[in-house]
Amino acid sequence: MEQTDNFAYLLPFIFLVFGSIFLIADRWSDGSARYWGLGYISAALGFAFPILAYALPLPVQAVFSNVFFYAAFFLYGHAMLVRFRRPTLLLPRLLFTLAAFAVVCWFILVKEDLRSQLAIGDSSLAVLLGIAIVSVWRFAKSAIDRMLVIIASMVVLETAIRVTALLLSTSAGSFEELDQFLSSEYAFLMQMTASIVGFIMALTVLGSVVSDVIMGHRDAAERDPLTGLLNRRGFEQALPTAKSGDFPAGAVIIGDIDHFKQVNDRFGHAAGDHVIIGFAQILRANLKSVVIARFGGEEFVAFLPGASLAEAVQRAEQARLGFEAMSWHAHGVDGLITASFGVSMTAPGDHFVRDAIVRADACLYSAKNSGRNRVVSEGQRPTEGPPPLRIVS
Repeated sequence: MEQTDNFAYLLPFIFLVFGSIFLIADRWSDGSARYWGLGYISAALGFAFPILAYALPLPVQAVFSNVFFYAAFFLYGHAMLVRFRRPTLLLPRLLFTLAAFAVVCWFILVKEDLRSQLAIGDSSLAVLLGIAIVSVWRFAKSAIDRMLVIIASMVVLETAIRVTALLLSTSAGSFEELDQFLSSEYAFLMQMTASIVGFIMALTVLGSVVSDVIMGHRDAAERDPLTGLLNRRGFEQALPTAKSGDFPAGAVIIGDIDHFKQVNDRFGHAAGDHVIIGFAQILRANLKSVVIARFGGEEFVAFLPGASLAEAVQRAEQARLGFEAMSWHAHGVDGLITASFGVSMTAPGDHFVRDAIVRADACLYSAKNSGRNRVVSEGQRPTEGPPPLRIVS
């Protein structure tokens, strides 16, 4: 039929275009786009091979087409496992693929049973994709990921329905009935359905790749590249929103490395970078489950939602002591480096966290002016704390 011929040319082209797009987008994705791209290109070759190699014997065409289709579904499953960061089950899936392909080749070349070859081939392809679906479905959290799992499940379901229809519509060894089935309007409709589901899955994959690209650019725009912490913009985006006009209760900690300019001047900016990275690691370790950001230079800000002033002071003190105890000899810095901290609470009437940051910043300056290497909290009078620890030659 003319519609079948036109469709046979169109489908490989569409899949090839999608595959190429996924390969191009791989540089911005989580790594799964590469396998989606190779999978769709393999599927395109599977559909196109009988057209491109029409001069070859039909059994040879069938064998090579199955090679590409098995590669496609193996890669589809691999892409899903990579995307959801699940074990790839590489060896068992590969052994299953090779075993299923060997059985299909036996029905093509030895048994010459096209009906069984189609049924076993399509069923094993569905199993390949189904293994990945079972492994990842509990880990689909975002809307696009849930949609991807649903569409992939539709591919498996559609394949199961198609195989059932094939087995019910034909009988074993009846090539005449099978030829009639494959040339029928119903068979063409089944082919269309399979292709439409595959096309929808490609669109869903494209949506997930685009989502990865957008989130990657957003993350890059909201993170400090040196420490991996949030920057000022990311900090504001990560904060809870104000309700009833007041900012949510919590504590703000500002930490600043003492005499940081001396580190850069005497030991170089590379050493200074290592000090900043070390300070960020100390903050992560001691200010857990909070929003932490590098506001610029050697200044860091953290928001502790729901924390009391005493709890925030205790965490800041732990961070101060941890940073003071760090050794920098491996980075060419001889001596101890310390940090000062200011702590404040959000207050009724605060509309933005910057209101509390201003008060914490005042506490930080108080800590600096009273000798450094200490924690000063809101409402606290600066006391004679430990002497400032200076870098020594």
